[in-house]
Amino acid sequence: MNTPLVDMTADRIDLTLELRSADGTCTEYYQADEERIRETLRLLCTPRLLAQPQLVLASEHGVSTIPCRAIDIILARTSAQVPVMFPLKSPVGLLDITEFRDEPPGEEQAAADALADSDCSKPLNPIISKLEIHTLGGWVTTLKVAAMTQGTVHDQRQSFAHLFDLPVIPFRLKMGGLGLINPNNITRVSAHPTPDALPNTALPMELLRWTNNQ
Repeated sequence: MNTPLVDMTADRIDLTLELRSADGTCTEYYQADEERIRETLRLLCTPRLLAQPQLVLASEHGVSTIPCRAIDIILARTSAQVPVMFPLKSPVGLLDITEFRDEPPGEEQAAADALADSDCSKPLNPIISKLEIHTLGGWVTTLKVAAMTQGTVHDQRQSFAHLFDLPVIPFRLKMGGLGLINPNNITRVSAHPTPDALPNTALPMELLRWTNNQ
């Protein structure tokens, strides 16, 4: 009688940490111990993680020290539960930020409904935008941002400008895990659709092309 094979790795949790730097290089780290994964995720969710001088990564084999100013993006890929709670309660209102991928019809409305159901004493209207974020190292990240703010549509549209005043921009990865963007290393943000409220100094120009010389 043949014994059925059992997948011993089906429930295994691990963590891959990808650091994308301002010089265009990418460094990866790995952890398979569940207790250390939980501790790493807890530390990554510290609001001012990238505001400190250095990020230190340590194991029994060695230590890496990286200046936070040199880090553009951190991607923590894991199936473990991430401590940070979405939607975020930020100074600009409630935010749900997700890695953008092609989505089936109704996905955007689901995100808006989730924000609308959030605990809030005043009625709010959701605004959903797609942001293409470019960083010093030539990295490009596309995010879907669902914002729920109080006030007029004009006030709500302007709230996106304050998104980059945050010490770090966290977002959910579609396949599990968390991403962090260093706002200080952002070189350009393209928003779609065009916000209703724009500064009077906005130049009336269409984007023609973008090149990466690195």
